[in-house]
Amino acid sequence: MPMNFQIYRPSASLHPYVKQYYSWQDDNHGTSSIPQNLISLGDQYLLFIHKGTVTCKPKNHSAFTLPYASVIGHFNCASQLKVSGPVDITVIQLNAYGAYRLIGLCMHTLTNYYRDLYKLQQPAWETLGRTLQDGIQQSLLGNILDNALTAILDTPRPLQQIDVITEFLLKQNGNTGIDYLSRRFDISRPTLERRFMEVVGLPPTLYTRMLRFKAAMRNLQQVSFPQWTAFLQNNGYYNEAVFIKDYLYFNGQSPSFFEPAINTTITAMLPHTDMHVAAAG
Repeated sequence: MPMNFQIYRPSASLHPYVKQYYSWQDDNHGTSSIPQNLISLGDQYLLFIHKGTVTCKPKNHSAFTLPYASVIGHFNCASQLKVSGPVDITVIQLNAYGAYRLIGLCMHTLTNYYRDLYKLQQPAWETLGRTLQDGIQQSLLGNILDNALTAILDTPRPLQQIDVITEFLLKQNGNTGIDYLSRRFDISRPTLERRFMEVVGLPPTLYTRMLRFKAAMRNLQQVSFPQWTAFLQNNGYYNEAVFIKDYLYFNGQSPSFFEPAINTTITAMLPHTDMHVAAAG
């Protein structure tokens, strides 16, 4: 079978927790590196690995191999993902707090790591995993996932105002101070930080930094070198050093576009991959 990669749109009733479904099938043998761009900053993922092996190696962390059914927390740094084929994988892309809403784990324990869904003592995940493992028609995958996740969401799980705060930060592209959030939402800074770690799994300062970087990377593709200084300022970076620091931290390499280039756009100088830039996810 040649590579078959399908994207499915979830039911609107699952918004905003569930963003997309992916199905990836490939009969090729051997190990290949998956661009870290496949994992979007600020999102979380559920993986069901029907065939093949997936290994993750966040920078400065030990590598780990994912079990058949897993939830992956936030990757807040550069990471390497390797897949050994043949592969057959179903992926559920969640928003920043989707995993907490669906599963209820304290999410800071999953940052740059994972949890085996079958060890959570939540039968719904085992039922879904068995259904997917039994083999289904691709045309039915979206409906099966919709029905399973809708049933799981019937379990109430308060988000402690963090969903509202997170959506506000998204609209601001992360260009908001934590003290301002505390005043706007009438919540003390220590309580905000504690709840954010529990529901999202990241400190709010790091999450806003990630959002700012994502917005900058989206806009970067349309900027030519003479506009560079204005670009930095318009995206919340007060100097080049701060942006370079974030680029190195999240992408694992230094940007190569700080030397003047004639008739060269920023887009042409970005690392080339076949995937969308992670920061634009």
